[in-house]
Amino acid sequence: MSDSNKPAHEGARYWFIRSKKYDGLEWVHKRSLISAIIKAGEFEKDHLVLDVGTGTGAVARSVSRFVREVIGIDKSAAMMKRGDWGENRYFVRRDIREPLFRDGVFDRITARMVFHHILEGTRGAMRECCRVLKKGGLMVLVEGVPPSEKVKEDFTEIFKLKEERLTFMGEDLVALMKGAGFKKTDIRYHVMRHMSVKNWLDKSGLPTAAVNKIYDMHRHASPVFGKCYNMVITPDDCLIDMKMAIVVGEKQ
Repeated sequence: MSDSNKPAHEGARYWFIRSKKYDGLEWVHKRSLISAIIKAGEFEKDHLVLDVGTGTGAVARSVSRFVREVIGIDKSAAMMKRGDWGENRYFVRRDIREPLFRDGVFDRITARMVFHHILEGTRGAMRECCRVLKKGGLMVLVEGVPPSEKVKEDFTEIFKLKEERLTFMGEDLVALMKGAGFKKTDIRYHVMRHMSVKNWLDKSGLPTAAVNKIYDMHRHASPVFGKCYNMVITPDDCLIDMKMAIVVGEKQ
C-alpha cells in the first residue's frame, strides 16, 4: 500500500505533522520517567542497545551516557530528522516488524510509547524484539495505561479523537511479552503527577476541533474520572496524573 493510501494514523503525513511539536510534549522529556527507564534497564558500559520507535531520540540520548552504543529505529524520517544524533547514537529508518538485525545482537532493548501504535502485527513486533535480544538480555517496555479499569472506556474514547491506537492495561503488556518468548517479566508503575492536558493537546498536532472536544471531555468528566486521574481544574488548564506501565522482560 502506498503511503498516500494509508489511513491518516499510520501515514508519513501524520508523523510529519506530529514531529513539528513533538519535543514540546511535557512527558517526552520528563526526567522522572527517563530515570525510571534507566533504573529498570540496568545498563552497563559495554551494552549495545536498540531503541524501538525512537522518535526524536529522547530515550536514546539519555541511555547513551551509560552504554557503549545505541541504535534507534523508527519508521518516520520526519521524527528522526528532529533528533540530536551523534557520538555513540545512530538511527535507522525501519519498522520493527521488518527483520533487519541478526539473532541475539542486543544487550538491551527499550520501547517507550510505541507499541500502542502497532495496530497490526503487534505480537510479531514483540517476537522480533525477543529474537534480536541476547539470552539474559532485558527489554524495557513503557506504555501509558488507564489509571483504573473504571476509566478504561473513557481513556479509549478520548484517544479515538486523537489517533487510532491500542489500549493496554498492565497485564496486557505482560501477556504480550510472555507470548513473544520472554520467560521472566516484572511490571512496575510510574506516575507523572500534575501533567498539563493543555500541553499534551497543543503539542499533538491535532485539528482545533479535536483539541477542543478532548479538552471539554476532561473538564466535564465524571467524578470517577476526575478521582482516578487526580484531576485538578485551573482557570486555564487541566492537570492530571499520567500512569505509565514499565514492563521488564528477560530473555532466557
